[in-house]
Amino acid sequence: MAPSSFPCRVCGQATQGVDAYVVCPACLLGFEMRFRERVGDGVDHLPSIAGDVEARLRQLLDDW
Repeated sequence: MAPSSFPCRVCGQATQGVDAYVVCPACLLGFEMRFRERVGDGVDHLPSIAGDVEARLRQLLDDW
């Protein structure tokens, strides 16, 4: 599936993605900063969503 432009689910800014469930880099950075403030700097990175989990999440969002 080729990337297309969709509005960010948080701020509405046009963002590249393979479907409408996209969040722009600025909103992701804001989320990560708030997460680090809450949890602490001991977190090296946010875990990525693995393929099967991502597919299941997208299916749940589509059904919702």
